[in-house]
Amino acid sequence: GAGVMRGSSLPAAAAAASCPPTPVPGADGRLRAAPWKRVPAADVGVAGQGGPLTKHPFEDDWERRGVRAALTGPPSKDPITVEFADKEAKYTVAIHHAPQYHILRHWFCGDDLNFARSIYRCRRINPQGGKSRAAFFVSHDRRFLLKAVNRFEFNMLTTQHEALMWYVDKVLFDKLPSVLAQVVGLFTVTVSSKKSKGPVKHRIIVQRNLRFNLLNTRYCVFDLKGIGKSRRVPSVAGVPGQGLASLANTKDDSDEEDGEGHTPPGGTAAGAPRADEAQGNKRMVLWDQNFREWTEGKPLCLVARDLKYLEAAVWNDTLMLSRQELMDYSLLLVAVLPEDYDPNDCTSPQAGSLGTLSLGIIDYLRPYTWDKKAEKNFKQLVRDASNEPTVIEPSKYADRFRSAMGTFFV
Repeated sequence: GAGVMRGSSLPAAAAAASCPPTPVPGADGRLRAAPWKRVPAADVGVAGQGGPLTKHPFEDDWERRGVRAALTGPPSKDPITVEFADKEAKYTVAIHHAPQYHILRHWFCGDDLNFARSIYRCRRINPQGGKSRAAFFVSHDRRFLLKAVNRFEFNMLTTQHEALMWYVDKVLFDKLPSVLAQVVGLFTVTVSSKKSKGPVKHRIIVQRNLRFNLLNTRYCVFDLKGIGKSRRVPSVAGVPGQGLASLANTKDDSDEEDGEGHTPPGGTAAGAPRADEAQGNKRMVLWDQNFREWTEGKPLCLVARDLKYLEAAVWNDTLMLSRQELMDYSLLLVAVLPEDYDPNDCTSPQAGSLGTLSLGIIDYLRPYTWDKKAEKNFKQLVRDASNEPTVIEPSKYADRFRSAMGTFFV
């Protein structure tokens, strides 16, 4: 079971990366000395009840066995390669940063056996619209999302790997508040088919699905970037709140999954979405202005301990991302409505009993490269004065994002 694998394979991973950790580029300077925010465990929850600041019993044992040193140690120069074939094609899978992601899968998934059981069969998601046309897959049990990343995102994960793992280490072992949707696998899949002219290469990341376990529940999904009124799904019209209440009143009782941030039907709005913001089969993902209409201009009221953690997490995550020159990320918010929520009597999510939120920062792998700078400059020239550009410098993006989150939650 999980206990056997955890006890045997993790020390092996630590031994495979047993070199003493070298200074992390960017971590010792821009990250190590950064003004991180922490929350006392007493303010978030009782230790031992599974809260984000809970120290797990296995952590001390892992650290003694060298697991933490392996997580923050230098990555292996070459990926692990696996080759196999069937009647249709030959497949080559390169497993990047294998020891580090192996550790993360044990932390988040239990062990690699559970991970393999989830992703051995996946279903293609066919998003519509967007610019990158990235391929998406969801595991058969809905636990994981697989996304094809472009060369900029892939290069970021490889060139800035040590700084990112330094931050992950602080989040996991030092309990630094964070809501990043963690990457638990980075793969390059090359398919050589007899029908194709040459090999086809896909760079794939695997992340946990924030909507796992939401079957038979009513919820709304929002992709929030912290932008003004221009970022709105135009097809949700009518009296503020009523169209959204109708969407939320439909229970998710299907296996269909629509990815993590999607474009509404009927074309694009200002701040055009990427391929990971395309419409799925059933559940529409809404935007910032739709969220404001849904709440009738009011922020969502959180339990005090959750608000403290979220505020610290958003600060820490945006600080890290801006120091690494990353931007264009979103907060994916899944608002699960209370069982007694009645859209016919009340369209405000603040009435009635408490609901549940599942959230995480997604799409944070995009560096501020020359093409993004050109996009920003072009949009500044042609945009209407009332429309705020989506892409701006990472530090300004972080400031805008934090400010908006402060108006969405209290």
